[in-house]
Amino acid sequence: MDSIDFQAIIGQRLVEVRKSIKPKLSQVKLAEETNLNQGNIQRFEAAGRGTVENLLVILNYYLKKDINLNYILAEDNSMFTPKLRPEDRIDDIEKYFDPLLSNE
Repeated sequence: MDSIDFQAIIGQRLVEVRKSIKPKLSQVKLAEETNLNQGNIQRFEAAGRGTVENLLVILNYYLKKDINLNYILAEDNSMFTPKLRPEDRIDDIEKYFDPLLSNE
């Protein structure tokens, strides 16, 4: 899979996750909640395009909503559920990457 295709898949997953949050979470509401521009949200969802910094802001927001980031980011996400299990909850994106960084 090339990077353009993968970016599009990430965008589709971001839409799916946003729409799964109740009460309904619009792009405008997500932008307000994350202090991002609605256009930034739209670009990520339409084509998986935007800055790494903005993506991390969005992912951190979803992590705090108990969304499984592996479900969003893994090329083959079939082994992951969209929602984190209670025992897997993490409240900060920096802690999410700690296990990966400790193996260096």
